[in-house]
Amino acid sequence: MNKKANYRQPNLFLEVIKGLGANKLTSALLVVIFVSSFAVVQVTHLARAQLIQQDKLLQQRDELDLQWRYLLVEEEFYSQHARIEDIATTQLQMKRPTSQNEQVIILQ
Repeated sequence: MNKKANYRQPNLFLEVIKGLGANKLTSALLVVIFVSSFAVVQVTHLARAQLIQQDKLLQQRDELDLQWRYLLVEEEFYSQHARIEDIATTQLQMKRPTSQNEQVIILQ
């Protein structure tokens, strides 16, 4: 009796496969739907990866810009005339020449 009950109930999976085999257009459309859905997933993944890469590059640009600003401030500090003159007089024992120490050379 159990065999008769199983025999009367159609196997749904086999019926779907038979139906798809009978209708080629439906099968083709089903394949196209699956391919397009996988393509959407792949494109979404690649777009997110590109956005993450863009965020990293923007952060790196900001860090480099900050370092550049620090370097400009440091360059301005080291190139101040008063600081250079102070180092020349204290560390290098340099002094301004007087009129007696000046020599004029005339080239012909």
